[in-house]
Amino acid sequence: MKKKFWRCHVCNDLHWGFAPPDLCPTCRIKKAYVEIAAREVQAILGIVLFGENPDFTPNEFRQAIEAFASVNEFSVNPDPDRVAILFEGLFENERNHGLKYCPCRLVTKIFDQDIKLICPCNFPTHETYRGLEHGECWCGLFIRR
Repeated sequence: MKKKFWRCHVCNDLHWGFAPPDLCPTCRIKKAYVEIAAREVQAILGIVLFGENPDFTPNEFRQAIEAFASVNEFSVNPDPDRVAILFEGLFENERNHGLKYCPCRLVTKIFDQDIKLICPCNFPTHETYRGLEHGECWCGLFIRR
């Protein structure tokens, strides 16, 4: 078993270990961690990590968000075309801005504001969360079960 990087989608706390903590030590939210690539850790912390696979393939990212969703009240959208379009935007944002920012939100280039838009974001706290009416996050990548 290999250690992995994890990010709390609520407060962006970072963890390196075999599994994520069940409870985030920073914001005290349960099951809030999603696996992330080393490149994302590098971009968030502004450091270079040696000996780590820097990128996720789209398939690895899909596996990471499905694992994240499986322990929460939402799932990945079952529409493969919509997910493919969103992944294109996420990976394009990563190429252009260094992180997988939500493709449906505008990046301000102010790090403290933009870090809240890294996918998966803490969408229930955003003013654009459409959960009550539609049961999905703003871009529709996640839907309520």
